[in-house]
Amino acid sequence: MKKLILDHSFTPSPLKRINRDLSELTTENDPDESIFLKLVNERDDFIQKFLEDLPEQEKNNFVTAELKINGALVAYAEELFNASLKQLSGLVRGRKAVNKYR
Repeated sequence: MKKLILDHSFTPSPLKRINRDLSELTTENDPDESIFLKLVNERDDFIQKFLEDLPEQEKNNFVTAELKINGALVAYAEELFNASLKQLSGLVRGRKAVNKYR
């Protein structure tokens, strides 16, 4: 899978670390979904706390920039889901074939 770019001009330094870890995970052939979930939750928690302290104009700029990033993360999560579903259906078909020839 391709590497996601998760930073924008309004990304604070602590979020850049989380984004870097997430971005590196997206380049793996078989990424660990539990790590992906952990990082996405960590990212969400950070953003929620970060937004509480931002002035309104900076908040609007940050949120607007984050909408594109969130869209990319959702698309990536859907890719992971579809890949897992395809793998699972292959296993089910394989099991049925084995049982058929027993």
